[in-house]
Amino acid sequence: MKILILSAALALAVSGAHAAPRTFGGGLEKADANHDGYVTPEEFKAARSTQFDRLDRNGDDLVTLSEFPRLAKSNRSKAKALKTVITHADRNGDGRVTRSEFVDGPAPLFDRADRDHDGRLSRDEIAAARDQFEALK
Repeated sequence: MKILILSAALALAVSGAHAAPRTFGGGLEKADANHDGYVTPEEFKAARSTQFDRLDRNGDDLVTLSEFPRLAKSNRSKAKALKTVITHADRNGDGRVTRSEFVDGPAPLFDRADRDHDGRLSRDEIAAARDQFEALK
């Protein structure tokens, strides 16, 4: 459950500073690139790549907390959520998240939302994950 919350926190933490979806599940729904009603692991990975591009504000293929000085000053809870997510995504512990760590790393949000374990997320599974997250707030 903790990983689900952390993954959702990242999407919500950066939504104030970027044009990311403002509700949990919004990013999952938008990941359905072919609009067939399902999000595949490939679509999810592509969405993570797009999210990384938004996070990598200076274009160096690394994400660090220093790229969000206004977020750190304006909203401590979002900054704390972002720090937690960066810490968990940072596989080698160097304080920076590479594109590979973020995009190719584990996808606990996807795995947890895939309740029927068919390797794709239906609209119902996305809605259930969103409801589960909302209940934790």
